[in-house]
Amino acid sequence: MNTNSVIIKCNKYGLIVILDENLPFEELIKDVEDKFKESAKFFKNAKMAMTIRGRSLTQAEEKQVVETIVDSCGLHFLCIIDEDRKEELLFHQAVDKAMEEKDAEDGWFYRGTLRSGQVLESEHSIVIIGDVNPGANVTSKGNIVILGSLRGIAYAGATGDRNCFVAALVMKPIQVKIADKMARSAITKRVDDAEYKLDPKIAYVKEDHIYVKPISQEILGELSV
Repeated sequence: MNTNSVIIKCNKYGLIVILDENLPFEELIKDVEDKFKESAKFFKNAKMAMTIRGRSLTQAEEKQVVETIVDSCGLHFLCIIDEDRKEELLFHQAVDKAMEEKDAEDGWFYRGTLRSGQVLESEHSIVIIGDVNPGANVTSKGNIVILGSLRGIAYAGATGDRNCFVAALVMKPIQVKIADKMARSAITKRVDDAEYKLDPKIAYVKEDHIYVKPISQEILGELSV
């Protein structure tokens, strides 16, 4: 194995996989398999977002890379973040904004999926690397960013701060609350995960109402933490 052909890094957005640009793809796939088998104990059954850097891949090649990683170590991907897509770069900025609190320790990360009946509460802003399923509830006194799908209930600004927001890669909540404002979803039936497409959105309060819109530079600029 070429030890430098596949480099694995983790950051607050999830997993970064840096691939050699020049190595023949067949050899690269073998190196991907070997690298993640070495890390199997660390990644087994984890759920993360992934960004691929260093090499442009076709859809078929990307699919093969993802399948190879899953088969090698049991890692499950919530989404593949394309850094060339404007909306996904903006979602990165939303994560950064959520964690822009005076004390660095005030930002909290939670890795895992919240299932029906589970409740997660935080004194500070929180980034969830996973899904919030129907029947699950997450409450934060700060902002909430979900690197996955929001299909349960999210309550940001729980102490009354209307400047807080909720952002998710897939925004299909049963209910969103921000401070003293609440918005309910019109979803009436359960939808399979495969039917949810990556569509980063942000919920925020403006003029006494909660708005849910695609993430934009303008909206992020208006929000204060």
